[in-house]
Amino acid sequence: MHIQEVFNAIYSNHCYEYFIINKDYQVVEYSDKVFEYCDTQTGNDIFEFIPELYGLDNEFEEIFNGKKEVYKIPIVSKNNKYINIYIYPGREEIAQYKNYETLIILLEDITTIATTKQKLIQEKNENTLLLQEISIKNKQLELYNNKMQELVREEIKKNLEQQKMIELQARYSQMGEIIGMITHQWKQPLNAISMMANVLMLKQQNDSLDKKILEEKLDDIIMQVKYMSQTVNDFQYFFNPIKDKMYFNIFDSIQSVLDLVKSEYFHKNITVFLDGDKSVQAVGLPNEVNQVILSLLKNSKDEFIKNPHSNMWIKIYITSKDDKAIIEVSDNAGGIPEDIIDKIFDIYVTTKQDGSGIGLNISKSMIEEHMNGEMYVENIENGAKFTIILPTTMDN
Repeated sequence: MHIQEVFNAIYSNHCYEYFIINKDYQVVEYSDKVFEYCDTQTGNDIFEFIPELYGLDNEFEEIFNGKKEVYKIPIVSKNNKYINIYIYPGREEIAQYKNYETLIILLEDITTIATTKQKLIQEKNENTLLLQEISIKNKQLELYNNKMQELVREEIKKNLEQQKMIELQARYSQMGEIIGMITHQWKQPLNAISMMANVLMLKQQNDSLDKKILEEKLDDIIMQVKYMSQTVNDFQYFFNPIKDKMYFNIFDSIQSVLDLVKSEYFHKNITVFLDGDKSVQAVGLPNEVNQVILSLLKNSKDEFIKNPHSNMWIKIYITSKDDKAIIEVSDNAGGIPEDIIDKIFDIYVTTKQDGSGIGLNISKSMIEEHMNGEMYVENIENGAKFTIILPTTMDN
């Protein structure tokens, strides 16, 4: 038996199976499970069991003659397994030292190691490909980001230009509306001037014009002209662009707006109240605040026109708290539908059938972005209340 020689060859490793062959390449002994790695289980010739040994006659001879201690065929695939094949010297011939009458064909099962290596190599290749792909994607992403940043910059520029255009359109719309109001207001003083001029002309023709009547009528005409002149001055101030923030008296600034439009609201039976602390000063752009006030007044007026009633009013109340100026604009025009009140400042959201939905959006932008203030709305009994909060110092 060759037990000792086999143990010496495999070092008691359970991953090994073996054949013992003689010089005629005939199998003389084998381990129990060795045929798991063979192409056939019948015959005696080692080449039938392991065809991979064909053509190795010289190597066999060198080992038989003691010229080579081992020969290895690495990583052979057999029956879905991987093995290393080793050829070792077997039993020495008695008659001659270092000459062997048998050889040990040792089969080392390396399936686990081989598959692990394959997996590691595959993972490495996949990781390499993944890293390459990531690198390519990163470059593509960088190019995409650069492109997107450029597009964003262009869109921001377009949006700013569009916002300026919308604000300008809103400004022109307000200007046109106020011009209409002024035209309506001027009819009365113009009629009065015309009537006084006719009176003077008739008295002059009748030789009944005395100095006292002349002075009275001229004083009346001068008073009417001053009123009209003041209206023009208020109009010019209202639409004079002020780019830098400044301190201004809120009450006086809003009063100038009401002086321009009060006649329009009076003729529509809408009472406009301005009340509160007349001394409150704010920091901001007074003309833009006035535009916001005018926009809120117009929204209330439009709601009253849709749903008129006997006691229509708009109240503007001014106060201050914690270094903040507060303007509250409330009405009893029915309020804002609850399903849109949270979105009422979004662009293109409107309660009007023919509304553009940009007025309140522009107003909020003016207060919050241009003046670092706040603007919000809430429904009150029978109406709505808009609250505007402005800083009172330059560092707010």
